[in-house]
Amino acid sequence: MSGPVAMSLNFILSYQGLHVHINIVSLIDTPLKSGHHISAFVVTVRTVLFALTVSTTVVVYLHTIRAVVMTECTTFTEGEFYEGHFDPRAYVKNFYACPSGHADEKNFLTFVLRCLSGVFSAGEHKGKRLIDVGSGPSIHSVLSACDHYDEIVLSDFASNNRREIEKWLNNIEGSLDWKPILQYVCELEGKSSPSDLEATLKQRVKKVLKCDVRLENPFYPHTLEPADCVITSLCLEAACKDIQTYCRALHGLTKLLSPGGLLVMIGVLGESFYKVDDQPFSCLRLSRDNIEEALSGLGFSIHEFNLLPAEDRENNSVSDFEAVFHLVARKPSE
Repeated sequence: MSGPVAMSLNFILSYQGLHVHINIVSLIDTPLKSGHHISAFVVTVRTVLFALTVSTTVVVYLHTIRAVVMTECTTFTEGEFYEGHFDPRAYVKNFYACPSGHADEKNFLTFVLRCLSGVFSAGEHKGKRLIDVGSGPSIHSVLSACDHYDEIVLSDFASNNRREIEKWLNNIEGSLDWKPILQYVCELEGKSSPSDLEATLKQRVKKVLKCDVRLENPFYPHTLEPADCVITSLCLEAACKDIQTYCRALHGLTKLLSPGGLLVMIGVLGESFYKVDDQPFSCLRLSRDNIEEALSGLGFSIHEFNLLPAEDRENNSVSDFEAVFHLVARKPSE
């Protein structure tokens, strides 16, 4: 090797919920006076498991190169990471281009749309205000509900996701195409006009706000009037790095509801990551027991808990979920 060579390589290893970020930052040849070369392969491993942090550095001397490799357990790809790395247009193209969703996730989206339609289409659940917490760039979670609530609030932490929603609401050229999903929901519910459904939703959405579910008030500094219904879809497990944060986030969501209000959740069990194109994002591995215990601890009664087990997991290149769930719960009345 005639001189120093610099390089950078990043990747994430995931195993049983532990995410290790590998960053090879340099590859340097170091000559000695004797004409030989000495090299050090330096590895720093930081593992965060619950409240325990373990840090280990290993130095191995090789013969011709010096490589510095830093590995660290990601502090989870929380909202701040999404600001710079999440591509909302790629996300919608990959997962919402058609009603069946991504081919590797085998009817994931169809299950979600059918469950939401089953909850809302009959009009049994209705009211003045509905809040969708963690909408991403998507509007699919509120399509079946929009006929039955006068005011809808959509929200997300990432500004790029909120911009995509606002572009669609304002009919800006180049906005995301939701026609295939609108058409499917109309077919499910016996509605003749996707354009009418689109117009209804656009008329009912009153605000698109920033939210951070890690805060006691997810909409701080705004204080929202209590809602008759809160929906959250694929948000909490992507935003919360551990079960304690998840439970606090659930508690924050309950404060958004009026007494007796309806909570509708879509989420995944046993998932540690998902990918948008080649960009991986962390996910908190949850069990059904985790969710039921958290909700019962907050006094909620669970009316439905539906599961769709993952098919052909070994060939799923975009996530490792074990099942997708849909639940309906009610806040206790005062």
